[in-house]
Amino acid sequence: MNHLNLLEEHLKNCKKLAVLGVGNTLRGDDGLGVFIVRSIVRHYMERYPEEDLNIDREVNKISHKVVLINCGTVPENFTDILKRERPDKIVIIDSAVMGEKPGTVKLIDIGEIYNVGFSTHTLPLNVIVKYLMSYIDSEIFIVGMEPENLDFGVEGLSEEIYRRSLEFTEILINIIHSILER
Repeated sequence: MNHLNLLEEHLKNCKKLAVLGVGNTLRGDDGLGVFIVRSIVRHYMERYPEEDLNIDREVNKISHKVVLINCGTVPENFTDILKRERPDKIVIIDSAVMGEKPGTVKLIDIGEIYNVGFSTHTLPLNVIVKYLMSYIDSEIFIVGMEPENLDFGVEGLSEEIYRRSLEFTEILINIIHSILER
């Protein structure tokens, strides 16, 4: 089973989902987590115009079942929101240097997080995950995509990462849609 199918399987019975996009939009492909969360918000802005959604806002809620958070480079700033919202599943999306072909998407085991390069966070991702696990009864899934370009001063995603991010966004939208329809 590929990593995205595995993620779908893990989220199949989700009651409340939080999706966190992490990254620096001024470092090329490092902004893919932020791009994906904004793309999901944009999709639901059109689908649910009665919801108060805005791609420029860091936190967007779709009904009481889905929280979309654009964390930028400081996911630790959103731990209080997660503690308050109490999702049963959390998905963290970030670029991850894993030594794979650019665009490769992997569900990263929390025990293996030390072996993956997440470079732009103020606090290491493993510290944030441990903190969340001690305060929230949630399953946490980290989805990493191998970047192509992490150069400073590069805005926007490289072509392959853009394409793969759109594909992954569609998968997440389908997962969210099934959660919202329950």
